[in-house]
Amino acid sequence: MKWFLVVYFFVAGEWHTAEHLNMDGWHRIEYPTAESCIQAQWQFTDVTNPKVIRASCEQHDQLTNS
Repeated sequence: MKWFLVVYFFVAGEWHTAEHLNMDGWHRIEYPTAESCIQAQWQFTDVTNPKVIRASCEQHDQLTNS
């Protein structure tokens, strides 16, 4: 299993992944460990507005467009 930082955008009252919205440059990024992913998530949260954009560390077998 691999850890990915997945970015979500709040659009029309629902959260959608950047991949689902075809947001170029915002696609998920793989991290070697849960800890390194969580660190990146904290850094991301410090510089974004969590009401409209958020990031989540998620574990996946492979890179998927979900």
